[in-house]
Amino acid sequence: MTILTNTQFLKLWGNQIFLQISFNMTNFTALLLIDHLTASRFALATFYAAMTLPAFLVGLFAGAIVDLTDRKRLMLTGLFASYALLSGNYLALLAVAFATASVAQFFIPAEAATIPLIVRPHQLQRANALFLFTELGSVLIGYALAGPLIQAFGGLEGNGAPATFAVASVLTALGFLLRLSLRDIRQEKPVILEERAFRRTLRLTKEVLVEARHNPRISLPIILLTAMEFSIGMLAILFISYVRDYLHLPTTSASYYLIVPVIGGLLLGLFLMNRLHRPRGAVIFLGSVSFAFSVLFIGLSAALLSHFSALVLLRLFTILAAITSGIAAVFIQVNAQTILQESSRNSMLGRTFSLAAIASSAVAPIPVLAVSLLTEKIDVTVIFIILGIFLLISTLALRPFLSYLHENTSLAIKPS
Repeated sequence: MTILTNTQFLKLWGNQIFLQISFNMTNFTALLLIDHLTASRFALATFYAAMTLPAFLVGLFAGAIVDLTDRKRLMLTGLFASYALLSGNYLALLAVAFATASVAQFFIPAEAATIPLIVRPHQLQRANALFLFTELGSVLIGYALAGPLIQAFGGLEGNGAPATFAVASVLTALGFLLRLSLRDIRQEKPVILEERAFRRTLRLTKEVLVEARHNPRISLPIILLTAMEFSIGMLAILFISYVRDYLHLPTTSASYYLIVPVIGGLLLGLFLMNRLHRPRGAVIFLGSVSFAFSVLFIGLSAALLSHFSALVLLRLFTILAAITSGIAAVFIQVNAQTILQESSRNSMLGRTFSLAAIASSAVAPIPVLAVSLLTEKIDVTVIFIILGIFLLISTLALRPFLSYLHENTSLAIKPS
């Protein structure tokens, strides 16, 4: 049976598609709206903080609750409709953003923890690859849908923002219906002692921290996923200046030279990965080296070709590097997440993926701060070159430890 004939997986995947598109539509519209209301970069930064802060306040404890509760009941039901009612108030928008991000801390680990319970072990890589493809593709689709919707309903001065929030609410409701249609999933629960809820949550949280500390097949994948989150965030922000200064295109063209080629690389990476009969640690190393070289290649080609006015060739090289980055992302992220699912006890899956989400959220603000400081004094191509060299050295240093990931021991139960 192929994964696309697994109705349980299709429902979970459909839920992710609807939710991710609506989430990106909403965030993009909220950013435009806050900029329209305040014309303040600080206000945009506070919105970003409101979306990030919940990962630290509730993220790790949310994992313990996910492991103790039916996962499909904790998946994000959405607060997007309230955006439409409060779209004229900046502080209210921040409050809704914080509430939405808080609920998402339950959804994110629940989603990743559910995948190994509804697909066969040999299908985990394909399932994770499809979810990764949706995660990046929904950014492009969500942003592409939000703009025309806003304009069609009178722009930000009219009913454009409320209309977009309303459409996002409908998409979220469709995802919610798909979640409700999931049949009950047999799930191993943690041992529950006779103790108060707060002490029980602390104990379960401590358990996953100790497990990650002593089990490299949990700690290493989390490190890899966090490093990819940092690198992709850094590239996304650097590309804005790069597209304007070196490709001589409007910054909106970043989607066509980054997101679209990366999505193409994801599809090609999925095709190649199914034909690479190599240990997962070796595939991750290959992906890490390829990603580092693609970043280095962007910086070097821009620095060299800009002196020869070879603009068409530079644009072509940029697309090729973005495609390579997409292939590398599949090799790294899909294998790392699959190893994390295989190596976590079923009763600890929610907490494990909460820990991974928190680690990623911890590094998310770093690219924003680093680029804002560096680009004022250092040329963007130099930053690409430095980042590429740093990633290459880090990959070579990490290579001996990747042997821990060569094993294929699965601790997760078979799907019900």
